[in-house]
Amino acid sequence: MFVFPGQGSQWVGMAAGLMESSEVFAERMRECAAALSAHTDWSLLGVLRGEPGAPGFDRVDVVQPV
Repeated sequence: MFVFPGQGSQWVGMAAGLMESSEVFAERMRECAAALSAHTDWSLLGVLRGEPGAPGFDRVDVVQPV
């Protein structure tokens, strides 16, 4: 089990390696991204991968979306 409590710093790519190496983790992240997409104008997976045009971790709505 992994817990990201939101009390530390985030960095671009912090979950990318785990998404690539664990299909179970990647599927859960896709589920989270789908659930979050109804409430945001950005892609969770895009943010985590640091894709061009994705918002950065300097935005409050990205680091604390709910």
